[in-house]
Amino acid sequence: MTQESKCAAQKRFDPFFEVIGGGEWNACVGIQGTAENYVDGYIEAALELASAVIDKRLVASRDTLAMPILYNIRHGLELSLKYAIDRLHAAGAIPQPHVANHDILSHWTLLHNNNIGDEHLRAMVAEIEPYVKSLAAIDDDGQELRYAFNRDGVQSMAGIAIVNLPLVRTSIRRLSLLLGRF
Repeated sequence: MTQESKCAAQKRFDPFFEVIGGGEWNACVGIQGTAENYVDGYIEAALELASAVIDKRLVASRDTLAMPILYNIRHGLELSLKYAIDRLHAAGAIPQPHVANHDILSHWTLLHNNNIGDEHLRAMVAEIEPYVKSLAAIDDDGQELRYAFNRDGVQSMAGIAIVNLPLVRTSIRRLSLLLGRF
């Protein structure tokens, strides 16, 4: 193979998005994906990671996987809130959409303060409040759980030393059920 053909072959190969026909494990993304895939995926990833650490007794991974677990559930919650707001706005139940940001408390507050006409939906918004407030208190903009140091150069989550992964997993399961009803 000539150097030119090697270069051409390397340019054609895509290590993440190569199309492989007939693949049992080809996942629908992009134009074949949905907003629900994103919401469900981040929540499912958090639960799967937490369960893997606990059930497989991956003691050496508990510290390194704690942040991805917490980030995934936070991001799944953020996407759930945005999804609900978008759908309610499209249906005319919320007069204005939320500004584009990552502040989960402000998204939850928009849902809460609009006093949506459906009593069941208002109850669901109230039920997720403790989860929103807990995650917003440590990560108001999606940075603290992704980086060791925030934009101000301060150590992320400096006031927290440990999380209990079985409690985190239980909370993810409960939140997942609540958001599934959403």
